[in-house]
Amino acid sequence: MKKLLLVLFMFVISAAFFGSCVIFRRPPSGDSYFVHAEGSDRNDGLSEETPFRSLFKAMAMAVSTPIKTITVMGTLNAESEQSTNRERVFLVQGMSSEPVLIRGKSSADDPALLSGAGSGRRVILVRGTVPIRFENIEISGGISSMEGGGISLGPGSTVTLGPGAVVRDNQSNTIGGGIMISSGGTLIVDGGNILENRSASVGGGIGAMGQNSSLIILDGIISRNHAVGGGGVAMYQRSNSVFSRGSIHDNTAEMTGGGIMLNHEAVFILEGGQINNNRAGNSGGGIVLLDRSDFSLRSGNISGNQAGEHGGGIASDESGIISIQGGYIGSNQAAIRGGGVFSSGVFVKSGGTIYGSDVPEDTANSAAEGSAVFIYRNDGFFRIREISAGSDMVLDTAADDGWTISSPAASIDQSADQSADQSDIYYPDSITDEWDLESAETEGQEELYSEP
Repeated sequence: MKKLLLVLFMFVISAAFFGSCVIFRRPPSGDSYFVHAEGSDRNDGLSEETPFRSLFKAMAMAVSTPIKTITVMGTLNAESEQSTNRERVFLVQGMSSEPVLIRGKSSADDPALLSGAGSGRRVILVRGTVPIRFENIEISGGISSMEGGGISLGPGSTVTLGPGAVVRDNQSNTIGGGIMISSGGTLIVDGGNILENRSASVGGGIGAMGQNSSLIILDGIISRNHAVGGGGVAMYQRSNSVFSRGSIHDNTAEMTGGGIMLNHEAVFILEGGQINNNRAGNSGGGIVLLDRSDFSLRSGNISGNQAGEHGGGIASDESGIISIQGGYIGSNQAAIRGGGVFSSGVFVKSGGTIYGSDVPEDTANSAAEGSAVFIYRNDGFFRIREISAGSDMVLDTAADDGWTISSPAASIDQSADQSADQSDIYYPDSITDEWDLESAETEGQEELYSEP
C-alpha cells in the first residue's frame, strides 16, 4: 500500500511539473508580443509594460505559440538585438505556414524603426517558410557588402510590405539596395514604400535573382532609388513580376533601366499603375529588356521618362519581347532614338496608345529619330493592328492585320493602307520591298546595352 501511495504521489508531482512547462511554452492567446529596446527577454512580452528586448525572441515565440503579431515600440538596433553577426542586424526566421505580422503602433509618438545605422550590416535577413508581413514600421540604415541592404529574402521566403511599411535609405554593393529576393522568394508590396535606397550595381530599390523569385506589386511606391542599372527594380534569371497598382517613379540608373531592368529571361507584366519620371543615362528611361526578357503592358501608363540615348519609355535588345496590349506610352524623351519605344527585338502592338510628336506637348513622346517607335533591327517580327488614324493613335494602318516584317531583309506587305503619316516610326533605311538592315547591324549595336 505504501508503494502504491508513493507511485501515485510521484505521478501527481510529475503531472503538475510537466503541465506547468506546457502552460509556459503556450501562453494564453493575446493580441501581441511587444518589443522595446529597454525590455528584457526574460519578460513574458505580453504587454507594453513587460516587453521583450529582442525581435529574435519575439519571433521565436510567435512561431511557436498562437500569438502571431509582434508590436515594435520605438527603435530597435544592433545593440538592443545584441547581434554579433557581421552580415545582418536582425534574423527573422521560422519553419511555419502561419503568417506573422511585425508592426509598429499606428498612433505612436515614437514610431517603430528597425535600424542598421552605424552597424555596417544589412538590416534584416529573412529565412525559412514563415510568411512575414510588415506594417507601420521603417526599415533603414542598412549597408551590405553583399545583396539586400535593407531586407534579404532567403530561398522560399515570403515578405509583404503592408500599409505604413517603409524600406528607406539602405545600400548594397551588389543587387538590391533596398531589398533582395533570392530564388524562390516572394516580395508582395501591398501599400508599402521603397524609397531612397542605393546599389553600387543593379536594383537600387529592389533586386530579384533566380528562378521563381517573384515581385507582386498590389499597391505601393518605389521612388528616388539609384543604381548603375535598374534604378528602381532589377529582375534577373527568370524572375517574374506583376504590377497592378501604385507607381515606380523618379528613380535613376547611371546606365540602363531608370525605372526597371529586366535581364536573363525575366518577365514583367504591367496591368495597372504607373512607371513615370525615371531617368537612365544610356537606354530605357522607364524600362530596359536584356537577354531574352519579356515585358507586357496591359493597362496603366509609361510616361515622363528620359533616356540619354535610346528608348525614353522602353528599350529592348535584339532578344527582348515587348507586347503592348493596352494602356498608353506618352511624354517620354530619348536624346537619340525611340522617344516612346526603342526595339531591337520582337515588338507586338495589339492595343493601347503610343503617342508621337503630333499631339499636345504634355502627351507627346520625343526623340531625334522616331518620336513614337524606333525599330533598330528585328530577328522576330513587328506588327501593329487595330490602330486607327488620329492624333491619339500615331501608329496608323487601315487593315486589321496591319503589316508584318518577319525578319531582316524580309518582304513588307504592301497591301495594307499605309497612306497615314508614318513619320513617328523611324527605320534605319527607307522602306522598300526588301528591308536591308545590314548597315544598321554594324552600327555599334554591341555598345548599346553593355551590362554594368
